[in-house]
Amino acid sequence: METIVTSADVLMYLQITVAVLLVIVLYHVLFITVDLRKVLRRLEGITNEVENIIMKPISAADQILEAILGFVENQSQEKPKKKKVSKKKK
Repeated sequence: METIVTSADVLMYLQITVAVLLVIVLYHVLFITVDLRKVLRRLEGITNEVENIIMKPISAADQILEAILGFVENQSQEKPKKKKVSKKKK
């Protein structure tokens, strides 16, 4: 007795094979997505650390410059004292 494989049977087997492969691909995509989320979270943490390291000296320099600017402005706003010219009699 011979088994005859029709084109409908071949198409059905192909559909089953494609469905199984699609499930496997989706399974791998799920794990890839989870790993990408972990990497992005770690990258965000590193970025925040680098930003803090860079911003601390800049903030300190900004505060120092503001203090110096304020001091200079106060000095320029004060009325300069007139020097008394001493006249020497000859």
